[in-house]
Amino acid sequence: MDLIPAIDLLDGVAVRLVQGDYDRRATERDDPGSLVRSWIAGGVRWLHVVDLEGARSRHPVHLELAAQLARTAHEAVAGVRVELGGGIRTEVDVAAVIDAGIDVAILGTAAVEDPALLARCAARWPGRVAVSLDLRDGRPAVDGWLRTGAGDASALAARFAEEGAAHLIVTDVTRDGTKTGPNLELLATLRATIPDTRLVAAGGIGSVDDLRALAAAGVDGAVVGLAIMDGSLPMDAALAAAGAA
Repeated sequence: MDLIPAIDLLDGVAVRLVQGDYDRRATERDDPGSLVRSWIAGGVRWLHVVDLEGARSRHPVHLELAAQLARTAHEAVAGVRVELGGGIRTEVDVAAVIDAGIDVAILGTAAVEDPALLARCAARWPGRVAVSLDLRDGRPAVDGWLRTGAGDASALAARFAEEGAAHLIVTDVTRDGTKTGPNLELLATLRATIPDTRLVAAGGIGSVDDLRALAAAGVDGAVVGLAIMDGSLPMDAALAAAGAA
């Protein structure tokens, strides 16, 4: 199972929000590049970057900064994968992300509300377009988690897999930034729904035990934010727990 540290960009710095609330910052770092360098040096090979400003504004805002982080990662070690989400709403947006040197573009709201977009982008960039399925009480949280959309989680996951998503990142937004543990029941349901699609868990992951539980549930990757940024989950222990799966 891959350990995937998260960098959320807001106002030009790296932050971690509590339950996606823009007014509740659990922690922040003003030099996200230093985070990337230290994580790569520690053994990380996947990075999850979210343009929170873009998610709220409905178009990419921090693409240049995200591209700089990707260059930093790629220059440090060959084979590192960097994915970016937040405000990517059109095929033009996806092209801009790919052209900026970022490995994977993540669709969120657009994948929920415009099925044809995901299918079109997945066909144009095979293996380089993923979907973030952000859920609040089983329903999709969209527009930077500021609004609740329509649709059943399992049905949406199945559709995304059919449309060619490279992988699916599932976040229980009520747990995000809380370190209270992932929603294992939700993840088990979705693992059964999309057995052949790469499934990545996010939201609430705060301990080695959480990582072990995710591995046991058959999850392919774990996005960890606050616990890595605040040091409560040491990187070496997290990598060991994920790598043992």
